[in-house]
Amino acid sequence: MKVLLLVCLVGAALADHHHKCKNIMAKGGISDGFAKHVSHAIHSLTIEDLQMYFNKAAGANNNIPVVNPRLRDEPRVLDNAPMMNYDPEFATTGMKHFDIIMKGVNMDGWRLSSFGLLERLSHIFHMSEIWAEAGKKYKKVKRRIGVDSNLCECVRDTESNGLAKYLQLTAFQIRYPGITSGNSEITDSYLGGFLDYHISYGLEERPDNIVKALMDFDFSGSDEELIADVIDQLVDHAAVEEEHDEEYEMAHSKEHWDWCVGKL
Repeated sequence: MKVLLLVCLVGAALADHHHKCKNIMAKGGISDGFAKHVSHAIHSLTIEDLQMYFNKAAGANNNIPVVNPRLRDEPRVLDNAPMMNYDPEFATTGMKHFDIIMKGVNMDGWRLSSFGLLERLSHIFHMSEIWAEAGKKYKKVKRRIGVDSNLCECVRDTESNGLAKYLQLTAFQIRYPGITSGNSEITDSYLGGFLDYHISYGLEERPDNIVKALMDFDFSGSDEELIADVIDQLVDHAAVEEEHDEEYEMAHSKEHWDWCVGKL
C-alpha cells in the first residue's frame, strides 16, 4: 500500500511538473511543435558542428542528445553529440562534411546507410543550413535568457517535453526506412532484424496523427524487442517516394531542384 501511495505521489508530481513546463514554454513563445521540430534540427549534430554554429567551447559533455550515427549499435540515441574528427586538411565546413560522407559510403550501418549518395550529401548540407540559421537565433536568445531559468530547465527536460521520444522515433525511421509507413511490403522485411533496405521518405513534414501513441510508447528495449511494436503502434502513413525517373529528372533538373528547395 505504501509503495502504491509513493508511486501515485511521484506520478502526480511528474504530471504537475509537465503541466507547469508546458505553460512556461508556451509563455516563452515555444510552440507545441517544439519536440518534433527540434528533434529534426539536432538529430545529427556533432561536437564540431556545435562549435562551428553555436558554442566554440562545446565539448564531450554537451548534453545535446543525437541519433547514434552507428546505426547498428546501442544505444539508439546518444546523450551527447559525438566528435566526428573532421579532416583538418580541409578549410571549409562543406568539404569536411563531404569527406565524412564519402569515407562512410561503403560502411555497413554508418549514418544514412540505406539512402543513396546524393540523398546523404543533400541531408548534411540541408542540416548545415538549419544549423547556420539556428545559430544566429541561439546567440540572440542566449543574451536574453539565463541558462538557469525555468524556461531553460523545461527545455532541457527532454523526457517531459517529448523530445526524447521524437529522437527515438527518428532513430528507428533512419535505421529502418519506412518502418512507420504502414506498408507491409516494407515493414515485414524488418521483422527479421536490421536490413539495408533502400527507400526514401518524402520531404513532407512528419504527420501529427501519432503524437499520443508516441508519447505513450515505451522505448526501453533493444531494436529486436521493439520493432514489431513500432510497426504496429506508430503508423504515421508517411509518404514514401516512388522510384525516381532519372531520365526525366535530368531533362527537367532545374524544375525538379526548384521543387526540392521549396520543400526544404
